[in-house]
Amino acid sequence: MKVLVYGYGLMGKKVAHAVMNDADLELAGVVSPVFDVQPEVPAYKSLDEVQDDIDAIIDFSHPANLDSILSYALKNKCKVVFATTGFSAEDLKKIEEASHEIALFQSYNTSYGVAMMNKMVSEFAKEFFEHHFDIEIMEKHHNQKIDSPSGTAVMLYDGINNALDDSLEPTYDRHSIHRKRERNEVGISSIRGGTIFGEHTVMFAGQDEIVEVKHTALSKEVFANGAVAALKALMNKDKGLFDLKTLY
Repeated sequence: MKVLVYGYGLMGKKVAHAVMNDADLELAGVVSPVFDVQPEVPAYKSLDEVQDDIDAIIDFSHPANLDSILSYALKNKCKVVFATTGFSAEDLKKIEEASHEIALFQSYNTSYGVAMMNKMVSEFAKEFFEHHFDIEIMEKHHNQKIDSPSGTAVMLYDGINNALDDSLEPTYDRHSIHRKRERNEVGISSIRGGTIFGEHTVMFAGQDEIVEVKHTALSKEVFANGAVAALKALMNKDKGLFDLKTLY
C-alpha cells in the first residue's frame, strides 16, 4: 500500500518514520507547504503536485487542508486517516459525507491507551453519576499546542455524555461563572506548559472520595504507531467512517 503523509512537522516526521518501518506499507511521499529538513522521499507542497498512484493518506496537518484532502481522496479512491485536531462541526460533517464513498478514519487521538480509557470512563460514567459523583476532565499539553481544549478531552466528554443520554453540559471557563456547580455540569480544564506530550484525566468526585482515570503519553511515537495501526485496519474496508472504537 502506497502511503502519503500530509504534514511534516514533529508528528508528520514520526508518522513518516513509522510508515517506513512497516513491512506492509510504502512511504510514497510527504506533503507540506514548507520543509525545515528535506525528506528522503518525494516531497510535495500540495496534493496537486503528486503524480504517483496513492492508496492512502495519513493527515497530521491542519483543518484548513480538509477540503483538498477529501477532494483528492474521492477522486483517487484513497483511504484517509485524519489525526488532525481542531475540526469544526461542519468539517466533521464533510468527513461523514465523504465516508459514503471511501474508507475514512477520524480521531483526535490514535493511542491504544486512550482508546481503552475512553471505553472505561464511558462505561463507568452512568454508575458514578447515579451515585452523585461529579465529573471533571483535565488535560495538559506542551506550550506550543494551539487549540484548547484538546480534541481528546472533547472526545472523552462526548463518550461520557453519550453514555448519559446527552444530559450533560460542558463548562470551559468558571472564571466568568458566579454560581454553584450544576449537577449535570462537566468542567473541562486545559493546562499548557513545557514539553508535555499529552496527559488526560477524568475525575469522578464523590462524597469523601475521588476516583481518577488518567492517561499519560510518554512520546509522540504512540500516536504515530496508532495512526499506522488505524490505516492498516482500513485496508479491507471499501467505505465507511471508523474511529478508535472500531479498532479496539
